[in-house]
Amino acid sequence: MRNIRHLTPVPLALAIALSAQPTQAAGYSLEEVVVTAQKREQSAMDVPIAIDTFSASNMENTGALALGDIADYIPGFEVGDGVTQATMKIRGVGSANISSGGDASVATFYDGVYLPRAATTIAFSDMERIEILKGPQGTLAGRNAAAGSINMVPNKPTSDEIEGFVQLKAGNYDLMRWEGMANIPLTDNLAIRANLLSNQRDGYLDNTAPGGEDLDTQDSLTGRLALLWDISERTSLQINYDFDDTDNGPRSAVGYNSGNLSFDRTANDTPNGEETRDMYSAGFRLNHELNDNWSLSWWANHREFDVTNLDDQDGTGNIFTYLDTNNIESSELTYTELQFNYDSERVHFVTGLTWSSENKSQQTDITSTAETASGLATQVSNGLLQALGAPFGISSLWDPTDWAMFSAALTGAPLGQSNAEYQGLLGGLYALGYGDLLAPYNSILSAGFIDPSYAGSRWTESVINSGKFTNMGIYADIDLAVSDKLNLIMGVRYSRDEKDFTWENPTATLASTLNAERQLLAQFGVPAAALIPTAANFLSPLSLSGVGLVSDTEVKASDSWSKLTGRMVVQYQLSEDAMTFLTYSTGYTSGGYDSFVLNSSVTPLEPEEVTNLEWGIKGDFFGGRLRAQFSYFDMEMENRQKSVTSADPEVPGLAAPIIISGDEDISGWELSLTWIPVDRLQLGLVTTMRDNDSQYQNYVDAQGNPAGGEKEEEETLSAYTLTLDWAPKIPVGSLNVHIDYIFEEQDFGPDDADYLPIYEHLENFGADKKTLNARLAWSSDDERYLLALWGKNLLDQQYTGIPGGLAASDLGAAYTDVSAPLTWGIDARYQF
Repeated sequence: MRNIRHLTPVPLALAIALSAQPTQAAGYSLEEVVVTAQKREQSAMDVPIAIDTFSASNMENTGALALGDIADYIPGFEVGDGVTQATMKIRGVGSANISSGGDASVATFYDGVYLPRAATTIAFSDMERIEILKGPQGTLAGRNAAAGSINMVPNKPTSDEIEGFVQLKAGNYDLMRWEGMANIPLTDNLAIRANLLSNQRDGYLDNTAPGGEDLDTQDSLTGRLALLWDISERTSLQINYDFDDTDNGPRSAVGYNSGNLSFDRTANDTPNGEETRDMYSAGFRLNHELNDNWSLSWWANHREFDVTNLDDQDGTGNIFTYLDTNNIESSELTYTELQFNYDSERVHFVTGLTWSSENKSQQTDITSTAETASGLATQVSNGLLQALGAPFGISSLWDPTDWAMFSAALTGAPLGQSNAEYQGLLGGLYALGYGDLLAPYNSILSAGFIDPSYAGSRWTESVINSGKFTNMGIYADIDLAVSDKLNLIMGVRYSRDEKDFTWENPTATLASTLNAERQLLAQFGVPAAALIPTAANFLSPLSLSGVGLVSDTEVKASDSWSKLTGRMVVQYQLSEDAMTFLTYSTGYTSGGYDSFVLNSSVTPLEPEEVTNLEWGIKGDFFGGRLRAQFSYFDMEMENRQKSVTSADPEVPGLAAPIIISGDEDISGWELSLTWIPVDRLQLGLVTTMRDNDSQYQNYVDAQGNPAGGEKEEEETLSAYTLTLDWAPKIPVGSLNVHIDYIFEEQDFGPDDADYLPIYEHLENFGADKKTLNARLAWSSDDERYLLALWGKNLLDQQYTGIPGGLAASDLGAAYTDVSAPLTWGIDARYQF
């Protein structure tokens, strides 16, 4: 049976790969990697694209489970925390993942199929490699992306022989990760491959809040089934199905309290906190050779998922500052791509078209208690009662006795406008000369109060969005060999996006009825419409009622965007083992809508547009002992979309995330080195440096202060990762010692969001991150058996970010996260 390997489409390029695991006889070597990155077979070192890869052996050495675990080993790549709302960044540019109405600046693919934002963190089960492409993409395949692309490439079925493995990773914090794979030829031209990965782990922090959930726990089951049929020597068909069932604990919020925070405990009192994902997909891939020069590939896939993400937002365990949020999201995405390839000695051409349609819905809930709502509604604990408390002995309106005294004093005393004369208690205060002091609180008094009899009631507001998005793209790319050393490459892509999006009127209700409250406040002359329980924007700044809407009303918006982008590349072969390239490319990310800002229905987010100039060099030097890849880039971005936290003083409510736009100029360089000084020792280095000049639109920050509008200059601080692999010769089997050291410079200061000088007293606050990991692995001579001992963060250093969050400014409940402590464990593997 013929292997139609070169027909298998590789929608994204494969980067320089590290050598395979060492053998007992020879140790390490820099092996040639043959890829079809530009739709033909060529060495990865000849591909004129700034790309990096993370291989299966890299995943094994580092214990990587998902994209967030590999960022330290890829220069210029960053991944945010979490499973369902992780943000991917390339060269400092990422997506504003808070809103379902936007698109990703970094496009992520699984086996060539585009992944929606909540699906990008699928587990590395039986994964062949991960590819990271930097700079604008889209002329070779896939979907347009402004900053870069990520492609996860799972292993494919083979008809050669039966093979498989079973492996276990176990460690402290009750880590238990099982994985199995079986590849079975059914006939000479039909094979099936199945894999399953189960991962469980306890969280790193103790939750001291009574009834609080276990934090940061992991519990997931991921699997894939693929059937490959070689219909003829020229045609093959693959059918595949995958699923992911994730039921993790909620993300931990470590509260800042009295000048300190803990690295091993916190108080998160959100009941039923969780981060879940229920996902599956099914699709096919057809490859066919038309003749000796032309071939076609057609693949299609349908993916569906439901996710939740219920988190604590105050980190205190205090019912008077309680706040939580939940992201509930569903998506149905159908994706298809048809591609034609022409391959001759001097001309290589690829063209194709893509189409996708996604139906999605998102509900964002924000919940507080009646205790929190009372404090926010009246502000008496910090203002009014301080004025009233001295002459009347009242300390808190949430105290039932004080509430009774206060309400009795106000009986028959109408609360009018700011200049009105008050009777009863307030009238007495005015008579005593406290009028100027009370004037600022008139509007608060008019807003109403919440009786302490509602203690423990929940207050939830929801922002509900739905959308239907259609994307279409046509692309073409040609590579002309002008001479044996010089190639000219030109590519173009036309993209069109159409989006329909809706906002439903958010509502806010207490769990218990407020009839008694309404009747009581009516005695004080407070109009029913002013009651806090009827306000739609008490916690969230989004207020549909503020634009004349009534309950159950939808706001609908529809728009489309299109863009022509492309690339031009000059590639020159310096020697047999080294080449250089110069690239000019443009990219585009669709415009869209902000889930939390209704005005975007009238003024949608503008598309991101990118122009990138890049020079690179890559090759093997010193007789194949040193492999190097270096790139210098200069990206200019217009209308870059960025998420910020805003608390507009003109709009009641807590601070909330919104999306703003601005222009950025990002320049820098990236370096990857692999050096084999002797056969049994391999050393690696990845590092990057960036400068960033930006100017964003005016907005109001989380403290209600003006922000944006000014040009800012920022230098990305130095970060690097060093790796060492040593294969000492032993009598039986082979041994591999793997060590990596990760350094990331940090420098928190007054220019950073949420920074306060008091945070400088926190342990390791702003300290440079230094992480040491190691793994000692033994393999049998026939590579059937593997045993390994590993440890991560062997220096046992933990670090924290700047405390902040939605509850920081109004509730005084700032929180942050802390890095993982020292972890250790063992690996065991049997391969057949």
